Amino acid sequence: MKRMGKKFNSLNRFLSDRVDIILMPRAGVSRKFKLSGLTLVLLLVVWLALTLGALWLWSRAYDYHLTKADNEIMRVKMKLISDELERGRHYLDLTQTTEQQMRQMLGMPGGKFINLPKGLQEKEDERAKALFDSDLKDFDTEEFEKYINNMQDTAQQRLASFQEIAWYYANRREGLHSTPSIRPSSARISSGFGYRRDPFGQPIGHMHNGLDFAGKPDSPILATADGVVRHTGWVNGYGQAVLIDHGFGYSTLYAHATGIKVKPGDVVKRGQQIAFMGTTGRSTGTHLHYEVWKDGRPVNPRDYFK
Repeated sequence: MKRMGKKFNSLNRFLSDRVDIILMPRAGVSRKFKLSGLTLVLLLVVWLALTLGALWLWSRAYDYHLTKADNEIMRVKMKLISDELERGRHYLDLTQTTEQQMRQMLGMPGGKFINLPKGLQEKEDERAKALFDSDLKDFDTEEFEKYINNMQDTAQQRLASFQEIAWYYANRREGLHSTPSIRPSSARISSGFGYRRDPFGQPIGHMHNGLDFAGKPDSPILATADGVVRHTGWVNGYGQAVLIDHGFGYSTLYAHATGIKVKPGDVVKRGQQIAFMGTTGRSTGTHLHYEVWKDGRPVNPRDYFK
C-alpha cells in the first residue's frame, strides 16, 4: 500500500508540475513554452489518436485500391473466359457442318433426328444473350450456369451423333442388325396396334401407335435391335422412356419404364437390357408401351417379331 501510495503521489506531482519546452531554431529567436504535465499527457494522447486515425484511414484507402485492382483483374479474367467459351461454342457449331457432310458422304439421313417420332425430337440449344456484356455487379450466375449446361448438352449431342455415324459406317452392310426383330419383353400383350377405346374412360377413342406388354414390376425391357440411344427420361404421357435410333429409317420407343440403365449416346445391342417395366406417366398399371417407327411413321410392331 505504501508503494502504491508513493507511485500515486509521484504521478500527481508530475501532472501538476510545469514542464518547459524550448524550441531552438538555427536562425531566429528561441521560444519557450510552459505546460503542465497533465496538458502534455493530453497532447500526447491527442497526437496518438490522430496518428492511429490516419493509419486507419490509410489502411481503408489501401484496401479500396486493392479491391479495385482485384475487380479489374477479375474483369479481365471474365473477358478471357467469355472469349474461350465463345470460341468453344464456335467449334461446336462447326462440328454440325462436319456431321452433315459425313452423313451425306455415307448416304445417311441428313436431318437431325430424322428417324425419330414427331413430337419427341430434341430441342435446339438456346444461345446465351449478352451474358458477358453486363457489369460484374450485374452478372447473372444462373444464366451463366445455363449457358455452360447448354454447351455441355450440345457437346453430348454431337458426341452421340458422331457415335451414330461410326456405328452406321461399321454396320451399313448389316442392315438386319438394325431391324427390330425380337420381343422387348416376354410378358403377354395386353393391347394391340391401331384404334382403340380410351383406357381412362374418355368417350372418344384414339390411335394406339404401339403394343402394350403387361408384366410384373421391374420386369426387364430389352432393345429389339442394334442402335444408338437418342433420349432417356421423362416424356409427357409416356413417363420415363427410352428412344433408340437404329439407322436405316428405324427407331423404337420404350415407355412407362423405370430404372433406365442407358443414357443418350450409348450404343446398344439387340437383346440388351435397357430398363425395367414400370407404370410411370399416363398408365393404368405396370406395363411396357412399345413402338416401332419406320421413316418417321409408326408401324405395327407385331410385323417385326414372331
